[in-house]
Amino acid sequence: MSVLQLVRHAKRYREMLSILVKFGFREFFEDAKLDLLLEKGHRLFSRGEQPEVETASRPARLRMALEELGPTFIKLGQILSTRPDILPPEYIEELQKLQADVPAVPWPEIKAQLEEDLEDLHEIFESIDEKPMAAASMAQAHRAVLRDGGQPVVLKVLRPGIDRLIQADVEILEAAAEWVARHTDDLPFDPVGVVTEFSEAIEHELNLVHEGRNTDLFRSNLEEGEQAWFPKVYWEITRRRVLGLEEIKGVQLTDWKSANLTKEQRESLVRNGAYTILRQVLEIGFFHADPHPGNLFLMEDGRLCFIDCGMAGRVDHETVVDLANLIHGIASSDIDRFYDSFLALGQVSEDQVDRRALRRDLHDFLDQFTGVSFEQVDMSAMLRAFTDGLRKHRLHCPSDIVLMIKALTTIEGVAEDIDPDFDLMGFARPHVEKLIKDQYSIRALKARFKRNAGKWFTLAERLPSRLTSILDRLGGNKFSIGLDVKGLETLERTVHHSSRQLSYSVLVAAMIMASSILVLAGRGEKTSLLGIFGFVGFLVSFLFAFLILLENLWSKVRRKKK
Repeated sequence: MSVLQLVRHAKRYREMLSILVKFGFREFFEDAKLDLLLEKGHRLFSRGEQPEVETASRPARLRMALEELGPTFIKLGQILSTRPDILPPEYIEELQKLQADVPAVPWPEIKAQLEEDLEDLHEIFESIDEKPMAAASMAQAHRAVLRDGGQPVVLKVLRPGIDRLIQADVEILEAAAEWVARHTDDLPFDPVGVVTEFSEAIEHELNLVHEGRNTDLFRSNLEEGEQAWFPKVYWEITRRRVLGLEEIKGVQLTDWKSANLTKEQRESLVRNGAYTILRQVLEIGFFHADPHPGNLFLMEDGRLCFIDCGMAGRVDHETVVDLANLIHGIASSDIDRFYDSFLALGQVSEDQVDRRALRRDLHDFLDQFTGVSFEQVDMSAMLRAFTDGLRKHRLHCPSDIVLMIKALTTIEGVAEDIDPDFDLMGFARPHVEKLIKDQYSIRALKARFKRNAGKWFTLAERLPSRLTSILDRLGGNKFSIGLDVKGLETLERTVHHSSRQLSYSVLVAAMIMASSILVLAGRGEKTSLLGIFGFVGFLVSFLFAFLILLENLWSKVRRKKK
């Protein structure tokens, strides 16, 4: 972070540090000598103003600190709660409790922002409910009725000024991540990479057009007769800071117990949700990544509606096949299939891991499922073991794979809550087996051949001329191989710098010796010319030595910055 940014965010830095110290994370600042903040945090504890903090677990204190730090850090915690490849289970469980509900922004401020984006509200809306139906850390929702047609809609509106606050916090997080990366070598993840992913994710959250596009894509992928629904997007009233959606009437799944649903309704509800997510993940490759009960509605006509489509994932066909092979490898206790799909899903090469240690861990995991039928495999436990293995072996999981795992485990959790008898693995079995069989079907082989035929023809066309060129060079003894050795440039610079410094040192030593000889030769004469030359030689020698010292210090500073 530049000095200008540091000064601009000084107040926010002080506030963040105080909150972190207040919740017991003072060890992060002991090396930074932030004595005033540490003393302030100690006084807060000693006065007993936060008694629950003293007895709370470390994950719980982290959650409370993130909630007090505000919208950016609440969202960061929510995203980290989807990363079991980074954080241990106790942190994941605690961060999933993060509360994003906050006091609503007063209507005059919301109205002023709506008028900036949509201009004359009276021409567009017959009415707008000034009281929000929901308020979260980044946006709040208001019911409205369109003047043209009288359709009831929901306006999702970003909180005024939230983009400036989040931009400042993200700049601070980026600087903190760079500092941590420079001073810590044993972290099981890349802090700069995590903050970069978070920055990209929250940029999408700050542009409601992105959520509108996702919602439209989900709607367009619905099958005829499918018992799922996504709200209609009203693009004429959608902007970066406001999203117009069809109002969904029905039972939110957080309230399913009080809705007195029959067993048949609950079974149908669970099957519809599982089918939609499995089809999105295993067939379409574009899926709703956060299907928790707060984002699901049982509509009056029996369909299941998914809302809040801002968090979506995209996976290619190869990734889906790797997932199917992972599941099938576990169910069939096939260690080779399991091992290969584990590496493929994590996008890991064998030289990045200890092969024996990894296979031993995977064998231990498979032993839990030996003799167990496909339907008895717990998908959540299986996918958690996958991410635990990545974290144990310090491997980074691609973000879309993490979102896919989150979607599948979330919908399984919803299913277990509403209908404990529902078996997601048994329900998914036909999809998984179909994917595996389709890899070797005539249609799949034809498709792969057609996809690669052009490359093979191009290779066959160019191969004779390339071989002729290579043989000509070999015959004329002109064949050469260029190697790009990693780190060679750094070694070359280091050797060049060292040899130059050695040359300078020898030159300075020679000048000092020559100057000493001249001074000794002119001793005894009051105004000896030799003595004057010797004294000047001493001064020049010491000046050169000082410059060499400065150059070495400057080189060290530049290497640290890099």
